[in-house]
Amino acid sequence: MNGRQRLLAALNGQPADRIPITEIGIWPETEERWHSEGLPQDVSAQDHFGLDRFHFFSFDGSLMLPPEIKEETEDILVVSDGDGNTYRYLKNRQAAPQLVGTTVNGWEAWERLRIRLSPDYERFSSFRRDVIWGTLRKDSQEQYYERVRQADGFTVLTPIEPCWYYIRLLGEEEALVQMALEPQFAQRIMEDYTEFNIRMLEEITKHGYSFDAMWVFSDLCYKNGMLFSPEFYRNYVLPCQKKLFAAAKEHGMKVIYHSDGDIRALLPLLIEAGIDCMQPLEARAGNDICEYVEQYGNRLTFIGNINADILAGAVEDIERELLKKIPAAKKYRRYIYHSDHSIPDTVSLENFKYAITLAKKLGQY
Repeated sequence: MNGRQRLLAALNGQPADRIPITEIGIWPETEERWHSEGLPQDVSAQDHFGLDRFHFFSFDGSLMLPPEIKEETEDILVVSDGDGNTYRYLKNRQAAPQLVGTTVNGWEAWERLRIRLSPDYERFSSFRRDVIWGTLRKDSQEQYYERVRQADGFTVLTPIEPCWYYIRLLGEEEALVQMALEPQFAQRIMEDYTEFNIRMLEEITKHGYSFDAMWVFSDLCYKNGMLFSPEFYRNYVLPCQKKLFAAAKEHGMKVIYHSDGDIRALLPLLIEAGIDCMQPLEARAGNDICEYVEQYGNRLTFIGNINADILAGAVEDIERELLKKIPAAKKYRRYIYHSDHSIPDTVSLENFKYAITLAKKLGQY
């Protein structure tokens, strides 16, 4: 079987030769370390280890305001983006950007700017950024898609999830305050953005593109649970997600959902919204794949939960982690091996090789 066949089998709970084994977030610094430890210079870790790859495609989902460099030094870059938000980036290290200013801060600003959310195929065709790291790709998205399809690769479309767009647009603190004080404002933005995403999906597919899955990244949880109440989710977020995920399924796509943090309260709500798969099951936040498999059985596919902290430790601990989780996780043929977050540069090439080799052995059906 090839990677796409394994991934599709896992998402459908169907027979396969083994579990799919993948990593979508190997840090660039990690690959640099691994090259110094023996990884061939002209080969990616994905290819070297024969991982079952997801290939990500996206589009410019912003208000398309003109970006502006506010400040630049040897170490930092301060720039405004297409939504008018200003971020401070560290140039020499992989780190999350810091939000330092926003443009949409109330009804008036949104009503003035929402018209800029016009669906247009060029938002897709001109998009060149790597979805995971934000770096520029050399080839166009059309060229990349053609290469992936010719190789029978697994294709993924990644729109911004409406609630996550709202949180990013206002900034997390202000967005959560407004959810409590004026939930209809959050609702308006999420509904507008849901319609925009669905219309973008129509624009892209009518140009001949098809995708195996829709994957939305939306960190609606933190280490102690959901960022907001289940009641708010049910009243305002759930209707938008149901519409978006239903549109994806009308186009033959599975729905994969990403949220860091403790997802235990969120997971049954996401199942109601229509997801098919959950990732990455952050172990340090209390998620346990063994419990989830017993609780949700054959209803859901899971990606992840292999503790990245343990991958940086002793091989005996890595062996214990995989022996505990993989046999239990693959029970319903709905598990895809992945770390519980990403692979930092604390993980050695030798440790990663050991984990992948053992995962392939334990993951046999």
